[in-house]
Formats: sequence, C-alpha cells, structure tokens
Amino acid sequence: MKIIIVLSTLLLSASTLFAETYYYSFGKKVLLQPLPQSRSVADHTIRYYQTPSGVKVGVTDEIIIGCKDIEACKPILEAYPIASVEKLSDSLYLLKLNPGSDLFKTANALYHEAPIFLSHPNFIKKRISR
Repeated sequence: MKIIIVLSTLLLSASTLFAETYYYSFGKKVLLQPLPQSRSVADHTIRYYQTPSGVKVGVTDEIIIGCKDIEACKPILEAYPIASVEKLSDSLYLLKLNPGSDLFKTANALYHEAPIFLSHPNFIKKRISR
C-alpha cells in the first residue's frame, strides 16, 4: 500500500515538473518559459514569460476570444470560470477570469471549442508609463 502511495505521489510530482505553459497562435502551439516575477507594485498582477524567439510577454487574468455569434458562444462560456465578458468589436471579446483560475488552461480549452475561432491570453508586450 505504501508503494502505491509513493508511486502516485512521484507521478503527480513528475507531471507538474513537465507541465508545459503554452498558447495557440495561428493554429500552432507556442511554448512559454516563466520569468522571475517583478517586485514592482505596478506589476504585482502581471506574470511574465518568454517565447522561444526571446520575446518577453506579460499576462494578467484576461483572454481574448473570437466568436462571430456571441449567443452561440454563451452556453460554452458558462462552463468556464469567467467573471465578465466585454465586447471589443463585432467578433472579438475580452474575458476576465475568476481569481485563481488557470489562464492558459482556460484559453487553450476555449481554443478547441467549435464556435470560437480565436482564443489566447491578452498579452502585455511592453509596459509604457504615461
């Protein structure tokens, strides 16, 4: 019995060690490498990552989706941890996730939903102070 518990713990640990952080861009998976978090008060809600090409991007808790008919997408969105939906254009919407939700897992799952043709985190490429 102890062996089973130890093996399950090891398998769970291994799966978290090899978990990939990624998003979809033009139908291809883009891996992200987590970067050390900033200590700045202004950046406390932003998590930074680096793409394989070396681009540094930041994310918060927002996802951009593309859906031609939001009424067809509403039943699908209800199954996800979404706090609010804001219309950006005729077919683009900004989703704000509930606190503690997994941004990449949600964005990637939405990417595979039928009426949704686009889903990725709302990236902050460069922070500019005004």
